[in-house]
Amino acid sequence: MRLAPYIKKNLRTFIREGKITLVCFIIFPIVMANIYGKMQENMFSGKSSFEPIKVQFVYDKSSNVEGILSGILKLDSVKSFIQEVKDEGKCKVTIGGNFNDIKIEKLSGTDNEMDMVKNFMQGFAENINQYKVAEDNISTMNLSPEQQADLTGKIMAKIQEISQAPVVKEEIMPGYRTLGAREYYTISMFSFTSIMIISVLVKAFHRDKKQGVVRRSFSTPNSKVNYLLGFAGSTFILCLVVNFIYIIINMILGTAFTDHTADVLMLAVLQSLLQAAVVGTIITFIANEKLSDIIMTICILLPSVIGGVFFNSDIIEIKALKLLSDFSPNSLILNSYKGVSIVQGISGAQGQILIMIILSVILLSASIIRAGASWGEQ
Repeated sequence: MRLAPYIKKNLRTFIREGKITLVCFIIFPIVMANIYGKMQENMFSGKSSFEPIKVQFVYDKSSNVEGILSGILKLDSVKSFIQEVKDEGKCKVTIGGNFNDIKIEKLSGTDNEMDMVKNFMQGFAENINQYKVAEDNISTMNLSPEQQADLTGKIMAKIQEISQAPVVKEEIMPGYRTLGAREYYTISMFSFTSIMIISVLVKAFHRDKKQGVVRRSFSTPNSKVNYLLGFAGSTFILCLVVNFIYIIINMILGTAFTDHTADVLMLAVLQSLLQAAVVGTIITFIANEKLSDIIMTICILLPSVIGGVFFNSDIIEIKALKLLSDFSPNSLILNSYKGVSIVQGISGAQGQILIMIILSVILLSASIIRAGASWGEQ
């Protein structure tokens, strides 16, 4: 199959409209991110909108180490970060063997929250090991029981002091929540224009359809699949170029994507692939232009209203709206880049990466099957 002619034709069309692409998908989101960042900077104080992670703790209440953990969890600074609950927690921490064995089970929390709990418990475990060593040393000293108890108490107090939440937060939350408003809106506007460019490319297909370009392309055997792959290929290249330019400009400006460059660019590649897969699915399965326009309008309006584009989605308190926001069309892209910023690495976006890959494969496969079997007369 010769795909190059289809890809070249579509890219030439996109290049002729380069000024529109430059303004709508690069300049516009950068300008809007700076405007909204300036307007909302007072709301991004970092810790003000952070809700405590609800955690179920299961451990031996009679352990001589139990007092340290319970004391730490009762500190106000820690309660603002981790809240101990009996049930319906976001994760479950089981501690056994005199606090030698710690297991963390994800219940309903996000990967980022699990990483934060793991870091907290890792720091706690290290402090406990130091306490045990100190306790063993104290037991060998020629001290009275009262003196040993007093020294042990001081060590426990010191461990509680160094395990307070502010220290943990600074270590494990150096990304999104401690960054300014401009970075958040730079990422959120990027996710928003990613949906807009899909709408523009779908419109370009329907324009070709009205002009008879699609019908002529379908005049030879296997040309339907060729046309689909060519259109999807040119879509991928265009999206990749736009995404790379946007990311690189913001890297240079220092507004976003300043760390873990390789991870961010890999996300951009997967994002472009997903965009191409979505475009391919829409043009093969939805023949009616008005219907595709309605769908794309909803996909653009939904994140505008509740998807966290023009305001921080983390401050949504109504559960129904929060659920809709989580499933908003732009959320997958938004959360992937936010995840990298929060965890400072690709591990913060592992779930989103897996979803992007699976969705892209499923949508592209379905589109190819549809094009080869029953893509109707155009």
